Amino acid sequence: MTNPQNINSNVSTINTILPALVDGLNLKQAQSHDFFQQVLQGNINPALMASVLTALKIKGETPEEIAGAAIAIRAAATSFPQRNSTDDIIADCVGTGGDGANTINISTTAAILAAACGLKMAKHGNRSVSSMSGSADLLEAFGVNLSMSPETANNCLAQTNLCFLYAPAYHSGFKFAAPVRKAMGIRTLFNILGPLVNPAKPNIMLLGVYTPELLMPMAQALQLTGVKRAFVVHGSGLDEIALHGNTQVVEINNGELIERAIKPQDFGLKNYSLEEIKGGTPAENANIIKDILSGKGKDAHNAAVIINCAALLYLHNKADTFSQAAQLAAEVLASGKGLSTLSALVKLSNEEAPSTTVGSDREIKTEINSNRETKAEK
Repeated sequence: MTNPQNINSNVSTINTILPALVDGLNLKQAQSHDFFQQVLQGNINPALMASVLTALKIKGETPEEIAGAAIAIRAAATSFPQRNSTDDIIADCVGTGGDGANTINISTTAAILAAACGLKMAKHGNRSVSSMSGSADLLEAFGVNLSMSPETANNCLAQTNLCFLYAPAYHSGFKFAAPVRKAMGIRTLFNILGPLVNPAKPNIMLLGVYTPELLMPMAQALQLTGVKRAFVVHGSGLDEIALHGNTQVVEINNGELIERAIKPQDFGLKNYSLEEIKGGTPAENANIIKDILSGKGKDAHNAAVIINCAALLYLHNKADTFSQAAQLAAEVLASGKGLSTLSALVKLSNEEAPSTTVGSDREIKTEINSNRETKAEK
């Protein structure tokens, strides 16, 4: 139950937000935090919520406004078991969506491959918004239990290096904003917050954005939320590292922001057209991803996954260069370990598990038949 004192203490702050935005002023991080905290508790009038979201969009959201909202949302989320120390590294590979390209599920597959390479990957995602198949749609098609408890997800992470955190299961407060967002029918700050509110609080991020204008604001917002090492990328129209052109990057390296451009040749890879990595329905994508992870994928599909996985390996200091990282990713992909990792996640996600230590380095002990029948598309 919401404490009335908490509501009253924020009323004066909330009442100043819309007038400030109408005057073209930026909000402080604390103001943004307080506003979205109240949104998640159902304390904001729908008309005010729509007005603030619209004013933020027209003005352009600042890193402080983005970070304030993200911190409030993450604090209100269902908690994920804490790891032993901040030295335990957890990564995520995620995009804002909204690029409209309808590619195969590159970031999800790259996360699975990275887990097979030894990285702890806590993939945070949802159903599709801008394509036919989001990360949740794909994993559900394979049989992953989207409603697994945080303890079960934690156990999956400990045993397989991989877990999936289904956003609606962790962020129940979003229900208060859903009717307003639907009625507005435009992109708002909510559309870019997903990558920033992973309850597992990853230390390393590969974050794709749908427009280059978001590169620096999202990188600065990541810094404000505590991320020390990341690539924020936009790949020639994609919220991924691209094969069909150059990719703009803002790198976060322990407080320093570095702008750079990368291309497939930096990874020892060649260019492929966007058409060669087009995706389909969750069931169709599942068949494509199964081939990729079993080492039998098409060259373009393999390269799309390898280049994004390689960036994660590089950020994790598993390789000194992009080309070395890509070679490691390619070797693991060819071995079929990616499919074994996904198969283990499917099995463990459907089993109740006690709380375990996320930092555990136990080997994958459970595999299921790679020919497991996938769930029918809903």
